[in-house]
Amino acid sequence: PEQYEKWLAAMLKWTGDHDVTGQRVVFINAWNEWAEGNHLEPDTRFGHAFLEATHRAWRHYVDER
Repeated sequence: PEQYEKWLAAMLKWTGDHDVTGQRVVFINAWNEWAEGNHLEPDTRFGHAFLEATHRAWRHYVDER
């Protein structure tokens, strides 16, 4: 979750800094790709940590603006 939060924060900043069209979009892959190890849903190992990391990265981005 820590690395994901750092990545997301960097992507939010980059997207905000390179806003050409007035539409800022960041895609996150994926909500529940369990077989590939890509999931944000709560699980038994990390609980809600990925969702909380998403929230922290977003709040940081909003607060910096």
